Amino acid sequence: MQETLAPWLGHEFVALSAEGEPDGTVEAEMARLLERMDARLRVHGLSLDDTVRTRLWARDMDAWGGAVEERARILSGAARSVSSSHVRPSRFASGARLALDLLAMRPVDPASRKQVVEYAPPTIVARHLVREGVLFISGNTVVLPTFDEQLPVIVGRIGDTLALAGSSWQRVVRASFFLHESQRMEHLRSAFRALVPHPVAGCEYAWVDTRQGKLIEIEVTAEV
Repeated sequence: MQETLAPWLGHEFVALSAEGEPDGTVEAEMARLLERMDARLRVHGLSLDDTVRTRLWARDMDAWGGAVEERARILSGAARSVSSSHVRPSRFASGARLALDLLAMRPVDPASRKQVVEYAPPTIVARHLVREGVLFISGNTVVLPTFDEQLPVIVGRIGDTLALAGSSWQRVVRASFFLHESQRMEHLRSAFRALVPHPVAGCEYAWVDTRQGKLIEIEVTAEV
């Protein structure tokens, strides 16, 4: 398991990343992986309840379906967090069917609670959460024929969520882009700048494989 501790936005964050152990069902693989991560977080005085974001990586669509459902079942209640999920077989160094990146935040006030906002009607993915002035937005994507049709819709939806949470693109501190490998990274950058002229403090980019025709997924973290 990879582990990073870092100060950011006035808080301490613990980032964990690990592949599953491919024994039994995909659901069991996800459950064991989250058990391992919970145990590691407890070393730092945290738990899955302090999770603010997860990224699921699946070897194929069969693994993706079961893992998404099990992640949502376990990370519920106080552990509910924002999320994204991707298919990327080349991501794996072992025979695992899934991997998870998990980000946990240590609150300054231990009595503070995550404010999770769901979509209407609710979906398996939370719309966003806020804790102690930090806004985390789930990965946004859409199924439309082309990248140039998908991107403006996604950017518009994120803008709506930012406004709903009392933030804006000017207060975004990180935007994470997951681009299908058939697309051009240079085109993504130029098209995004045309839609969001305000400089984003930090951007990160990753390649992913196809999932239901979705060519781009974007996560955002901002201050409120």
